[in-house]
Amino acid sequence: MDELVRNALKQRLGMSEEQLDRMSPGIQKVLSPKLLAYKIVAEVTESVLCPGGFEVGQRLVVGPGTNVNVEETTCPLCIGVLGPMMERVHLIWDRILEGVDPNEGWLRHLVCYDPGLERGGLGTVAFKVYAEKAG
Repeated sequence: MDELVRNALKQRLGMSEEQLDRMSPGIQKVLSPKLLAYKIVAEVTESVLCPGGFEVGQRLVVGPGTNVNVEETTCPLCIGVLGPMMERVHLIWDRILEGVDPNEGWLRHLVCYDPGLERGGLGTVAFKVYAEKAG
């Protein structure tokens, strides 16, 4: 693991050397500074009867890093989109860490957990998900 990352984990999380040494190789890989070069964006492409108030063109932005970027997010934070968004974020991170284009994956869209009026819910929102270079 990168020494800079190791020191940051000690300072920010209070991790001990023993805890750092016990981290799995997968987690060590995810803590790569490569991920800090990107933001993950879910852009609303369709919104039908959404009780949360999502509108086409609004964006949910994650990162750089693991947190929702509240300064750049323009849509409401609804619990119904966070689960599906997390799955896509992990897929994009994996592509970045493997050194391939994060925007060429086959799962580039998601819908919120509300199935819509036709399927027993109320409204539903669809998103296009992509990575942007952090500026």
